[in-house]
This record gives sequence, structure tokens and C-alpha cells, in this order.
Amino acid sequence: MSTKFIDPEKVLFAAGLTSNQTVADFGAGSGFYSLAAAKIVGDGGMVYSLDIQEPVLDHIAAEARLKKLRNIRTIQADLEQKEAIKEIPAGTVDLVLLVNISHQLKNLVNIYAEAYRVLKSGGKVLVVEWNDQPGPVGPTSGTRITESEVSKAAIKATFKPAGTLHVGSYHYGLIFIK
Repeated sequence: MSTKFIDPEKVLFAAGLTSNQTVADFGAGSGFYSLAAAKIVGDGGMVYSLDIQEPVLDHIAAEARLKKLRNIRTIQADLEQKEAIKEIPAGTVDLVLLVNISHQLKNLVNIYAEAYRVLKSGGKVLVVEWNDQPGPVGPTSGTRITESEVSKAAIKATFKPAGTLHVGSYHYGLIFIK
């Protein structure tokens, strides 16, 4: 994903992220959102970057070192497994990010349950996914997940819808609150 399609900092500010908060980036991938979040939350905050692939976590850690960001912790985890994240205590996270990951998952129930577990009361989940408009990049239209499917999974996990965000021409953004 290139930042020319989405500006992670603008999206995170629009979602209400501020300094000294704690973020969990589920399926962090290239780390665009983790690195932007680390910059926003500053030294008083923390960003947990989670992914199943160790090489992408190594990349995020290297980028964090280059940018002198000392508030990123990488965690290897299979987020589709029940209670996959033992390293993050319950009720300690202000914002969970699910960016371009929901369409890849077979088990949304477990990932939303884990998001619910780690979030503080009043904490938010920000979902950014590919919309159904054809574009130059992204998954094929048959593998994309609709806003309705995301909302159903989040509501089933007892999250409350809290709004939408404009996140570019090729994506949609949804916010849910614990």
C-alpha cells in the first residue's frame, strides 16, 4: 500500500488518536499505520504492531529504529486464533486498527473478540478496507469485504457503530466503540 492512496496520519487524527494513547495495529503489514501512530502518540504512548509474518515485523522494527521511534513493540500472532495475544493486557488499548486485513480473514469473530478484550471501556476500533470501486491496486472485487459485513461482525462482538471516515478513493473507514 502506498501512502499516495491514504494518508495514515490524517486518518488517525480523524479517528481521534492523540498523544499518550495506546494503539494495537492488528495485521500491521508494512507498518504505515503503526509508524504514523507512534509519531502521533509520542514517547508517552505505545503502539503494538501485530502480524503473523515475522519478516514484516522485522521491517517495522527497523523503520522504527531509523525514525528514532522507541514506542513500537512488535508481536507475532495469528489473530484468527482465539486469545492469540497474551502480550497485551485486557483493557489497556485506546485504539485498535484493522487496516486492509478483514478481507483476508476467515474468522472475523475471534479478531473482534480480541479487539474487544484489549480495548479500554470507550476504546475504538478503526476499520479501513478496500471499497467496491475498481482501482489500480488491491484485492479483486470478489474478495473484498463490504461495509455491511464488517458492521455485522463488529456488532456481533458487541461494538457500537460510531461513524465513518473518508479515507481516500479506494477505501472506506468505519469506527466502532467498546
